[in-house]
Amino acid sequence: MSLATIDLEKRIEILEQITPFDTLNRDQLQRVAASLLEETYQEGIYIGRQGETSRHVLFLVVKGKVEISVKDKYDNETVTGYREPLEFMGETVFFSGEEYPASARAVEETQCLLLPNEVFEEVLVENPDFAAFFSRMLAERLRVLYQKISDDEDSAGDEGFNKRIGDVMITNVVTCSPTDDVQQIASLMHDYNVSSVIVTEEKKPVGIITEGDLVSKVLSNSDLQNRAKATAKELMSSGLISVHPNDLTYQAFLLMVKNRITHVVATDDDGNLAGIVAMQDVIKSRKTGALAIVNRIEASATITELVEVRREVDQVLRALLVERATAMEATSVITELYDRITRKVIQISEQAMVDEGHGPPPASYCWITMGSSGRKEQYARTDQDNGIIYENVPEEKEEEVKKYFLTLGEKVVAGLERYGFERCKGNVMANNEDWTHSFGGWRNAIKEWITFLEPQNVRYMTIFLDFRFVYGKKSLYDLLLNFVVRNFRNSLTVLNFLVEDNLGKRVPLSIFRQIQTERSGPYKGMLNLKTSACVHMVDCVRVFALREGLLATNTVERLKEIGKRGLLKEKDVEYFISAYETLMMLRIKDAMEKMRKGIVPDNYINPRDLSNREYALLREALIMVSRLQTITNTNFRIAP
Repeated sequence: MSLATIDLEKRIEILEQITPFDTLNRDQLQRVAASLLEETYQEGIYIGRQGETSRHVLFLVVKGKVEISVKDKYDNETVTGYREPLEFMGETVFFSGEEYPASARAVEETQCLLLPNEVFEEVLVENPDFAAFFSRMLAERLRVLYQKISDDEDSAGDEGFNKRIGDVMITNVVTCSPTDDVQQIASLMHDYNVSSVIVTEEKKPVGIITEGDLVSKVLSNSDLQNRAKATAKELMSSGLISVHPNDLTYQAFLLMVKNRITHVVATDDDGNLAGIVAMQDVIKSRKTGALAIVNRIEASATITELVEVRREVDQVLRALLVERATAMEATSVITELYDRITRKVIQISEQAMVDEGHGPPPASYCWITMGSSGRKEQYARTDQDNGIIYENVPEEKEEEVKKYFLTLGEKVVAGLERYGFERCKGNVMANNEDWTHSFGGWRNAIKEWITFLEPQNVRYMTIFLDFRFVYGKKSLYDLLLNFVVRNFRNSLTVLNFLVEDNLGKRVPLSIFRQIQTERSGPYKGMLNLKTSACVHMVDCVRVFALREGLLATNTVERLKEIGKRGLLKEKDVEYFISAYETLMMLRIKDAMEKMRKGIVPDNYINPRDLSNREYALLREALIMVSRLQTITNTNFRIAP
C-alpha cells in the first residue's frame, strides 16, 4: 500500500526536524515546503543508480530506509551506508549536476520529499545560517573537483609540490662546530663527499660553509698562512633560511627562488637541525631549473638577454601545474620571477640613463606595481600597471626631477614591453605624469581621488589600492602605504562608493543559477573569468581590507585575515578561498593553452568546452562570488 500524501503543514513540521532546515524562518519554510515533490519507492526499487545523470534535487527521506552502495570496476558491489527518516541524500551531485557516484535502493517501502535545486539556492542566498551549514560540504566538493582536474593533468606520478619537506630532506647532515678549523672542515667535505657543511651550536644551525667559501675566503686570500687557521665561525655565512619538516616543498622552492640559494635547512619545533633540502630534491624536472633562470636574469646586461629567458619562465609555470601546485602557489612563484625581471629592467634602464648623459637618479625613489601584479596574482604576461614614488625635492627642482623620472619610466616601460608585458591601454604606467609623483604629489593625488568620486578617480583607486613595492627606497612605499590605510579606513563614504561601483555589475548567473555567456559580438557564447567573477571577488575583499586597515594586498591573504578577525564566518571564508582558487586555476589553464598556441591570453573561455567536472566547479564558484557580493552589500548597508 502506498504511503499517504503529505500536506503543507506536515511538510513544514518535517523540515523543522532536519538540520539545517530548522534555521529557516516561517516564510522560507513555506516556500521550500510548497516546492517539494513527493515520490514513493517500493522495496528493492532503485531511487538512483551509480553513473546516472543527476536529477538536480535533494532527497529528504521521510519514511522507510535506503541502502547506499558502490560498484568497483569489476562490478563488485559494496554497501557504504544507509539513509533513514529525517536524513537527506544526493547532496554530492546536487550542486554539480554530475553523475551519481553511488546507487540508492529502497530497503523497504520508502517515501521521499524532493527539493529542487533552484529553490534551495534562493534560500541559500537569503539565510546566512542555512548557507553556513552547507559551506563545509560545498567547500569540500570544490576541493574534490579541483583535485580531479589536477589528477587529469600529466603528472610525474608523485605529489610534487604537495610533498612535505620531511619526505625529501636529507637527515644525515654533515655538521661542524663553530671552533673547527679550515683543515677539519675540508676533511669533512672530502670524507663525506659533500660541497657544504652546516655549522651547529647545541644542535641548532647557526651557519653554512661551502666549497666556494673555502676558495674565496681562504685559498684566494693573500694572507693564506693565517687564513688557514680560521675557524668555522669566522668563515661561515650566517642568517640561514630555514623551514619546518611539515612545510610543503613549494615553500622551500619559493624561499630558494627569493634568496637565490640552492639549499635551505629544516629545523624542528625546538629550532634543532632536522635536515637539509637541496633545490634538485624539490624540483626534479630540468625544464623548471628555477635557480638557473634566476641566475640568467641576474646575469643579463641587456633587455635582449632578458627576453631570451622568457620561454624558460613560461616552462616554470607549466611545470608547477604538472606538479599539482595550487593556483596561489603558482602565482607566488611566477610573481617572484617577474619581480626579478622588473628589477633587472630598472637597473639596465638606470645605466642607460647614465650612458645617455642624464646621470644617476637625482633623488631617492621606489618602483611600485599595481593590479594583479600588486596582488601577487600574476601568471601570464599581462599589461603593465606601475608607477614611481620619489622623495620630496625643493620646489625649484621639482620639474627637472619629475622629467628625469618620467624619462626613466619610459625606458623601463619600453623594456618590460620588449620582454612581453604590453603597455596598459589606460596608460597606468610610470611614463605617465599621473603615475609618477613625489611623495607629496602622491598624497595630493590620493586626497583628490577621495574628495572627487568621479568614475575616472574610482577606476584609478581600484587599480592603485593593491600597490606593492618592487625596487628602490622601500621607506617611501611604507610611508605612502600608511597614509593610504589611514585615509581609506576613515572614509566610509569612499568605501561605500567602491562597493556601489562593484555591485553595479553582478555575476552572470540566471535566476536558476545557470552560467550566462556573452549574447552577441566577437565573444558570443564566451565568459570572461576576470571581469565576470574575479574582479568582483577582488573588489569585495578589498573594501573589507581597507575598512580594517589590513596591509596585505593578496586576495587570499586578505580573506584569511578577514576570517581571523571574525568579519566573515570561518566556513564562508574557506569556501570563498576555494572558489577564488578555482577561478584562478581555470584562468591559468586557459592562458597556458593559448600561450602554447601563440595566442595572447584574454581571460575568455567557452564554458561548453569545459568538462562536466570543470563546468560544475565553475558554476559553484560563480555562485559563491555572487554570495560574497550579497554579504558585502549587507555589511556596507548599500541599498539594493
